[in-house]
Amino acid sequence: MNDLQIQKVIDQYVKNRQYQRDYYRNRYNTDEDFKNKAKDNAKTYYTNNIDKRKEKYETNKEFLQAQRRYRYWLKKDDLEGFKTKYPEDFESFFNN
Repeated sequence: MNDLQIQKVIDQYVKNRQYQRDYYRNRYNTDEDFKNKAKDNAKTYYTNNIDKRKEKYETNKEFLQAQRRYRYWLKKDDLEGFKTKYPEDFESFFNN
């Protein structure tokens, strides 16, 4: 593909995204019935799948805790402290 064709594809993509954004804002974002249906669907999905959410957390519990600790120490800009305090977490999850 030459530069003209690439630019044409990019322009088409940008126009399509703009059209989709405007379509949503004009059609669905202003429609109260649609908003209420979406909220109801979200609530029923949440209540029906709450056990799946708990199960997913339990299976990834150790990794999530290690990830939180890592981000805490990263925010403090002291990864060496993380490595010394939690060497098993660093070795098992973050040392590839």
